[in-house]
Amino acid sequence: MGGLFSISMPCDQVVNQVSQCLCTQGSYIYSLSENLAALQKGIEMLKAKRDDVQRRVCREEFTGRRERLSLVQVWLTNVLNTENKFNDLLRTNDTELQRLCLCGLCSRNVRLSYLYGKRVVLMLKEVESLSSQCEFTEVTETVSVDKVDEMPVQPTIVGQEKMLERVWTHLMKERVEIVGMYGMGGVGKTTLLTQLNNKFYETRGGGFFEVVIWVVVSKTPEIRRIQGDIAKKLGLDGEEEWDQKDVNQRALEIHNVLRSKKFVLLLDDIWEKMNLKAVGVPHPSRQNGCKVAFTTRSREVCGRMGVDDPIQVHCLEPEEAWDLFKKKVGENYRHIRQLMY
Repeated sequence: MGGLFSISMPCDQVVNQVSQCLCTQGSYIYSLSENLAALQKGIEMLKAKRDDVQRRVCREEFTGRRERLSLVQVWLTNVLNTENKFNDLLRTNDTELQRLCLCGLCSRNVRLSYLYGKRVVLMLKEVESLSSQCEFTEVTETVSVDKVDEMPVQPTIVGQEKMLERVWTHLMKERVEIVGMYGMGGVGKTTLLTQLNNKFYETRGGGFFEVVIWVVVSKTPEIRRIQGDIAKKLGLDGEEEWDQKDVNQRALEIHNVLRSKKFVLLLDDIWEKMNLKAVGVPHPSRQNGCKVAFTTRSREVCGRMGVDDPIQVHCLEPEEAWDLFKKKVGENYRHIRQLMY
């Protein structure tokens, strides 16, 4: 008959498969005590491995220069979830063991003991799998920090383009380590330093530097605040312990990061000599290739900072001032000629 078919299987093979199935399922009950003991031992071992990985991660993340790999975080999360599931399983441990009878070979409630025993076996496999996955070659990676942050700045006014080019050319000279710009208040020193920062941004760090740091110093400088600004750029302020550290500990951390980097430090509004060492900034030199540029109102401060040939930021020349005025009021203003005299 065309629609019918038959499958023949030896009787002993059927019996064998059925017996294997019953044996496996039966082991969930009669091996429950043994499996629970193995699971508890496996969980303790997994916790120890978890602690080792966690300590390693924390140690490498401590400086703020590295962050944990996503793969490591997923593993740690999975371990935590497994621990929570184990704790839930353990709450009914005594009850389930009390159900066993005939020296643990059977149960007073076969269905419940079977389901519980199966959970234990599946979790044991999960624990073994997680334990085998913890051999990480690397647990963290370097934190990527933008070289330079572009800053808002007013449009370049007459005369500033030449001044910016002069400062840039001077700062890029190999023999120049520190550049000081001085001038009376309101002549555009901060604007000039901001434009210098943005030129580094446009040229991707000048092609040489790994990080450009901007700090406003002010008339009453606070070392902790200055260190905080530097740390923010370096990614150090993300540490929970950072706020608890004193200035010396902060200086050590900043120094440990910057000593391996080619950096530019831009300091705005210095009123007195600044102790770079106290902040944690390595002194710029030809050997490390680092640079410092700052603005101040005083030429004397430039000298105290070790600058022999500071750049003076002048007020606009009369012709430049007139060009700026025309640009602001408009050359078509009918009384503009009268204002010239």
